[in-house]
Amino acid sequence: MPANRRAARVAVIGCLIPVLTSLCIPSWAHAATQNEPVHTHSLIPDQVVLNQRPGSVPYIDGVDNAKWPSIVSQSAVVMDMDTGTVVYGKNPLALHYPASITKIMTALLALKLGHLTDVLTASQNAVNQPPDKLYLEVGEQEELGPLLTAMMLDSANDVAVEIAEHYGGSVARFAQMMNAEAKALGADHTHFVNPNGLPNPDHTTTAYDMAVITRAAMQEPEFRKIVDTKYDNWQGEAWHARLVNLNRMLFTYPGAIGVKTGFTSVAHETLVVAARRGTTTFLAVLMDCPTDTQIRADATALLNYAFAHYETQTVLPADKVVGSVMGKAGADPVVTALPVLGTVPLEAPMQVASKPVYEAPQTPMAASGRIGELRLLSSSGQQIGEVPLVLEKPYQPVPQPVVWPRNAGIAAGILVVLSILLYWRRKVVRLRRARAALIAKAQPWRVGWELAKRERR
Repeated sequence: MPANRRAARVAVIGCLIPVLTSLCIPSWAHAATQNEPVHTHSLIPDQVVLNQRPGSVPYIDGVDNAKWPSIVSQSAVVMDMDTGTVVYGKNPLALHYPASITKIMTALLALKLGHLTDVLTASQNAVNQPPDKLYLEVGEQEELGPLLTAMMLDSANDVAVEIAEHYGGSVARFAQMMNAEAKALGADHTHFVNPNGLPNPDHTTTAYDMAVITRAAMQEPEFRKIVDTKYDNWQGEAWHARLVNLNRMLFTYPGAIGVKTGFTSVAHETLVVAARRGTTTFLAVLMDCPTDTQIRADATALLNYAFAHYETQTVLPADKVVGSVMGKAGADPVVTALPVLGTVPLEAPMQVASKPVYEAPQTPMAASGRIGELRLLSSSGQQIGEVPLVLEKPYQPVPQPVVWPRNAGIAAGILVVLSILLYWRRKVVRLRRARAALIAKAQPWRVGWELAKRERR
């Protein structure tokens, strides 16, 4: 047999073997995938919020500013920090200069991008910033943790620039990152130019946007810890000091837990303050007020009214059993995937009915683990919200018994036939080689004759 024909047959057999072998590989069946979070966000809690009026500012249903105290500050917002619902707003979307409350966003980005043990180096640009400052030396190296604390307590402008240059490469690039983060959070009317809030005609925001940004920052445990710190010691190369938090509401308002003050000659006084009483936390943002005394008086009046008239109510907690579906082992409990919260007037607690609606078939959707939804109804029967439902015990992938294909017997038979053919083929080749060797030894003249015969072919 010519060598090329023999090689072709071997190649064909070699290709058939893996194909036939694959027919005999067992198949495995898996149950539905386990539950996955229905919704995730790195900063804002996953939850369902009721009693919130849709719009550019999510006011509580039935809000009436006329009942609230009169204030001097040109813009203000009071927000339930747990739900994001706004219970009071005065010019909430009017543009103002934020001054040093800008540093709330600077700190938020630093915590997202870095670690408290990161070592930052002060540049000439950072050192040249005007007071308030830590009087850093050029080339001075400090860890992010103490720098953040100093920036939020003492409003250090040099630290804000140092952070911007370290994590953004430049102040301009970091400002772009600040704007992108603001947009992602829903602060659509904000435009930052620098990390410290020093005057710039293009550096503007709104009271509502600053509430959104601060609410996000307060989800970060380290941020919340820093802004709730009253005193800290700074030991720099050129300056040593006992830092006192400039937010005087932290010392004077019951339940205050932060966050930041601001002032420039064009912004006037600005203030963001959060306070917690019981299970309710309110966040007040005030902008463009003539004096520090007045802005604190405004904030005190607004927070007092908010706590006296509203509270955060947990309508349904997460993992609340609301029903069951039949599974292979019996009834499988169904639970709420997210908590349901609402900001409600103290004199009118929220009354909510619910109705579970399940997917068909009743198995978790692979992408989310969702098995249905719990529709939330008002006392009049109107749907006011819905919360995803999942199984209390998520499905786990369970391998089923090995299932051999129906054509496994055919494939096995073909492999046996191929093996026999290969065996006899090798045996014939060996016999021919042995016969040729004997002929060459006994009759040498036939070797030349055979070669000539092959050449004529």
